[in-house]
Amino acid sequence: MDVIRDVRLAGAVVLSQPASDVVEALRDRLRAHITMLAEPAEAYGRSLSGEWYGQHVLTCVASARKAAAGVEPGIRIDEELLLLAEYVKTLLMYTSRKPRHSA
Repeated sequence: MDVIRDVRLAGAVVLSQPASDVVEALRDRLRAHITMLAEPAEAYGRSLSGEWYGQHVLTCVASARKAAAGVEPGIRIDEELLLLAEYVKTLLMYTSRKPRHSA
């Protein structure tokens, strides 16, 4: 799966420090993965309304969207890649779960 490949690649990129165009392309893909996964992850969180975990999921989705928008001032590129990769993994986990009830 391309999403998983990109998450793993982010960790490797941080260690190897490749050319900036490679880093930029990976960052763009990770941001796109977050954008793609945010809506179904948010739907899962809304399906848990009234439960503390549902609010946690929604807060995480909002933070992921903020990170994908690139609004973290002063963050280093290696930190940003790892942050984006972690959000992608988390959103993948949420999207793989079935809602407990209708939203």
